Amino acid sequence: MTLLNSLVTHARALLHSLAADDRGMTTEEVIWIAGLSALAITIVSIFGPEIIAAARNATFSVTP
Repeated sequence: MTLLNSLVTHARALLHSLAADDRGMTTEEVIWIAGLSALAITIVSIFGPEIIAAARNATFSVTP
């Protein structure tokens, strides 16, 4: 879960820095965003049900 938190933190920092930048986005940035969005949608559509099933079946135990 720390990897996910780290990625979210870096994404927020990047979005915050882009929000303050009023120069606009380059074509390369738009292509990267579109490609990464398509990749994320593809992964979720393929593995989404398995990810949800695994999350529901996860059990945690506390060992002293």
